[in-house]
Amino acid sequence: MKHNFTVPLALLKAAVICAAKNDVRFYIQGVAIDKGHVTSTDGHRMFFAEVEGLDPELPQIVIPRECIEYLSKKATGIKDIKKMVNIEFEGLEGEMVIAGTDLRERFRAYDCKYPDWKRVIPRADGSEYEGEYPTFNWQYLVDYQKIAKLLGDKSQVAQVKATPTIGPNSSAHIDFTGAVHKARGVLMPMRA
Repeated sequence: MKHNFTVPLALLKAAVICAAKNDVRFYIQGVAIDKGHVTSTDGHRMFFAEVEGLDPELPQIVIPRECIEYLSKKATGIKDIKKMVNIEFEGLEGEMVIAGTDLRERFRAYDCKYPDWKRVIPRADGSEYEGEYPTFNWQYLVDYQKIAKLLGDKSQVAQVKATPTIGPNSSAHIDFTGAVHKARGVLMPMRA
């Protein structure tokens, strides 16, 4: 059965930043479309964004990062933050086409079940947090600033808020406060 849906190009480009590279867990080297969301992780950080109008009952699909990177390179001149990508797939075979253009990229989705990403989202919101502040890998925070820019943050320094949740060894919520597209992240602290 063929499935069709659209996703903002900005969300795909942002998700690639958090997808793993050269990991033995091949399935996290892609961007998942799952439960009405675009999501990715490398095991240390995660990106997720609900896509307006995307059916949460749509079968899960994991698109290899390279395919999204190739499409992004083809779309280098496109600056429209609202530009959509039409994705069509049947089984593992699919194609992404940037709406209103002839830019396209075929892909073969990973034959796998993506990890249950929702279970790693901290339940605590961090509002009651007191104590020692966690130590984070600063490169990950810089990457989250890049994501904020991709999502439409126009401020001189992209606004990324890291909110610790339970303690210095627990994950933090990442919020993109100035972004046009709504998305969130989860970041694991560095271990001492």
